[in-house]
Amino acid sequence: MQLHHRLLAGLTLGGALLFSACGRGAGDKAGESADAASTSGFRGVITSPPREKPDFTLTDFNGEPFNFRLATNGKVTLLFFGYTHCPDVCPLHVANVAAVLKKLPFEARDAIRFVFVSTDPERDTPARLKEWLGGFDPSFIGLRGSVEEVNRILYTLRMPPIDLSQKPAAAPQEYLVGHAAQVLAFSTDGYSRLEYPFGIRQDDWAHDLPKLARGELPNGTAPSGPGGVDLKPMAESAAPAVAIRVAAALMPQPATTTEGALYLVLRNGASEDTLYAVESPAAGRASMHETMPGDHQAMGHMMPLAEVVLRSGETLQFLPGARHIMLHDFKVRPSVGDAVPVRLRFRRAGDVIVVANVVAYADVERMLTAAASSLGQ
Repeated sequence: MQLHHRLLAGLTLGGALLFSACGRGAGDKAGESADAASTSGFRGVITSPPREKPDFTLTDFNGEPFNFRLATNGKVTLLFFGYTHCPDVCPLHVANVAAVLKKLPFEARDAIRFVFVSTDPERDTPARLKEWLGGFDPSFIGLRGSVEEVNRILYTLRMPPIDLSQKPAAAPQEYLVGHAAQVLAFSTDGYSRLEYPFGIRQDDWAHDLPKLARGELPNGTAPSGPGGVDLKPMAESAAPAVAIRVAAALMPQPATTTEGALYLVLRNGASEDTLYAVESPAAGRASMHETMPGDHQAMGHMMPLAEVVLRSGETLQFLPGARHIMLHDFKVRPSVGDAVPVRLRFRRAGDVIVVANVVAYADVERMLTAAASSLGQ
C-alpha cells in the first residue's frame, strides 16, 4: 500500500504553488516519522531569523477591537492570512488545523489559538467570517482591517502584500485574492520559528502542535521529509491565480554532503520579478550559477549569477548543463525520497517556499520535461 499525499510546495503572493506527491510503502511508516522529525524535532519549515509576534489591533468578527499580541500572550498562536471565498488553500489549512485540534487533550488544545486575518475585507463581512470559521471550529478567531492595515502587518512579518490584481471590473464579486499561503506558528515566548506551507498534512500538525503546546522549540535544523516522488502536475485550470508558480523543484541525490544541484521550472504570472537569493535550512549556503559551454579552445565553466530576472508570463527553467542552483554543505546528505525545503526570494513576490524532491539523477530530465509540458512549454 502506498501512502500518498499531495505535498504542495510552499507559496506566497498571488495564491498557490504547486505539486508533487510523496509516497512510500506502509512498512516504512515508522521510518517516515523518525525521518520527518529529523534533527529539528518538528515537521514545519524553520523560520530564520525568528519573527517576533507583531503588535497590531484589528476588529474581530464580533465588532470588538482585538490586539493580537496582548490577546494571545503566552499562547501558541497560529496566524494565517486568507479569505473565505478562497477555493482551496484557505479551507484546507483551516480544516486540517481544526481536525487535529479536536483530537488533542484539553490542556494542549487550550494552549493554542488560531487567528485568521482576512485578505478580502470587502467580501469577508464580520457575519461571514464568524459563520465560515465557526463551521470549522467555534474557537477560531477572525479579524478584519483595511487592505492597507493588513499589508502593513504583512510587511512587518516580511511577507508579500495582498494581491487584488485578479479582481475583474465586469464581475466585481467573483475574483481570487493573492495572499501568502503559509501558517505562522508563534511559540509561547512570542516568536515564530516555524511556518507551515500549503500541503502540510494533518499528520504533520498532529506531530508538531502538542510539542508547541508543551513549550518545545525547534533546535534549529529543518526536517527533510521522506517519500517517493510522483510528479503528477496540477491541472492548469485547477490552480489558483499565482504570481510565481513552481511546476517542479527537483534535486538529484547528491554524491556527498559537500554540494548538490537544484533544478526548477517556474512560471511568472504577474509583473516582471527578480529572483535574488535562495536559501535552504538543509544546507549551509546556496548559490545560483549558469554553465557556459566550451569550444575547441576553452573548457566549459560555471558562472555565478547574482540574480535571475523573470519577465511577465515567462516560464523559466533551471536545468542540468544550464542555469541551476547549487546547495552547499548539507547537514545530512539527502537521499532519494527525501524532500528538502528551499526558500526562493523574489523582489516583488516575496518569499516562495518550495519543497524539492530528491530523485535519482536519471529521472531528472524526464520529470523537468513533464513539468514544463504541464505549463505548455
